[in-house]
Amino acid sequence: MKYLFYLFIISISITACEVVDDPYPSNLDESVTGDSLVSVGDGTNADSLAALFDSLGLFADTEYKIEQGLNLGSTDSLRKFILNNRWEISEAPDNSNRRFMTLEEFTGHECIFCPLGTKEIIRLDSIYQEQLIPIAIHAGNFARPRSSGSKFTTDFRVSGGHGETYQRDFSVSGYPAGIVSRLSTQVTSSGVWETDINSIKADLPIAELKLKSFFSDSLKVLRAQIDIIPLVASSANYNLQVFLKEDNIIDWQKDAFSNPVDIEFYNHRHVLRKVVNDTYGFQLPAWQVGDTLSYQYVTTINSNWKVEDMEVVTFIFNRDPSSLEVIQANAAHFIGND
Repeated sequence: MKYLFYLFIISISITACEVVDDPYPSNLDESVTGDSLVSVGDGTNADSLAALFDSLGLFADTEYKIEQGLNLGSTDSLRKFILNNRWEISEAPDNSNRRFMTLEEFTGHECIFCPLGTKEIIRLDSIYQEQLIPIAIHAGNFARPRSSGSKFTTDFRVSGGHGETYQRDFSVSGYPAGIVSRLSTQVTSSGVWETDINSIKADLPIAELKLKSFFSDSLKVLRAQIDIIPLVASSANYNLQVFLKEDNIIDWQKDAFSNPVDIEFYNHRHVLRKVVNDTYGFQLPAWQVGDTLSYQYVTTINSNWKVEDMEVVTFIFNRDPSSLEVIQANAAHFIGND
């Protein structure tokens, strides 16, 4: 369902404004707590104002993690930023009774066998649909852009070196390779992916992961509202990861099974574009059944990315280095469907 809000309210009287300047972590985000953000005071308009806040993604029990360059590290600036702009709203599927899975594929535009991996992902995606979330990570020698000429000059690698870190940590030595919900700390070949998917697809979830995106095309800003609802008691410790990915990017790709081998108009699928909250995400506090942990990430996107083909992906994984298993995931488009 797609909602588009045109907000004509220029100013709203709000009591008890509190300025918060609390970077967390200092090198990634600024953090604002929602309690003071949605303070509406008393009066006849309090209920309608609270409903407006809720519709636009201003929530009392949410921690707002804001990209530093946006300079929104106070309740007043963030509130005005949200209220005085329009947002396209899209909601992720319900996974309260299903375990959603990730499939992180390692690939590169000069890898002649990588299109085989893409074909397998397309096949699996058609079977498991919203329950499977593919992410194509371009990393390594095959992903390096050429410095001259007209072919293979596009850099599909995600900035920050995250892809190379994943490539090292998951022992990627050959392509195509991938890993389903990080069931192992080593990637597998494409022939194993469906077996791994089938081994966990019927599992009851440990947690529900709600996700709603608020996107402003004019600002090129995405707000990802994430609500984690534990369903099963667990003694494990978890991290929260947030990615942005873009689908259907047409560019050069080598393909050993095509003639010619160099394909000019190849469709690159599910490309990881941005790691929003560091290579291995954000450390979640210990939880209990009955808790709800809520975060909203506010981040910018590149103006060259096609927003109609973009999704925000979030997943929860075990932070024990010996087991990085993804226990729940979800994805929401920037622009929803009518």
